[in-house]
Amino acid sequence: MTGNEMLSTLGLRLEDPEESSFTQSAKLDALNIAQKSVVNLVHNGYLGELQTIANNKTAGQGSRYSTCTFSTAFGTALPIRNGITAIFDETNDKWCTMIEPGDVKRTENSYLAGSATNPIAFVFDETIYIQPPSCQLIDVWYLKAPTAIAASTAECVLNVALHETIVDMAESQLWKMDAKIDRATAAYGSAVSQIEALNARYPAEAPRGIGTSQRA
Repeated sequence: MTGNEMLSTLGLRLEDPEESSFTQSAKLDALNIAQKSVVNLVHNGYLGELQTIANNKTAGQGSRYSTCTFSTAFGTALPIRNGITAIFDETNDKWCTMIEPGDVKRTENSYLAGSATNPIAFVFDETIYIQPPSCQLIDVWYLKAPTAIAASTAECVLNVALHETIVDMAESQLWKMDAKIDRATAAYGSAVSQIEALNARYPAEAPRGIGTSQRA
């Protein structure tokens, strides 16, 4: 759906096509809040339109790690939620093994420490840490924030399977503003049911084969 189509659909659902109760501005605000909510709830597999790569970003060398701040890697286009999906060590031409910050202590064991042949990376406090410290350039694969929905003929950037869910979420917010809690609850329930159904389907429909986590 385009932004205009979403606005028209909302107007009909809210029984307010003339925008006497809900202004266009209020509906756009609701649609963009709803879009963020859907992105935060749906499986990453449905967010392919938001996948992007920050190429050849400088990593400053330290005694134990190379580091790259979010401002260096992304500028103002920060990743959404835990949106960093992969890091490639350009210096050593290897994919990094991503670990959680809580597992860093284990890397003090020389057998588990990152090396030129098996680099590791983790994210903490808007900074990417890479081991070995010889790494100087990285590529960061991540999910960017979606383009804001506007009153235009531009399509919503998310997967078409999510458009109806965004409208449901927006409808719920607007009914809540109008103190129509029963209708707000019904619209929200519809959105959540769709998200749960999509998330439940994804493991069965995800790619299978060599190099995928779904391989049997």
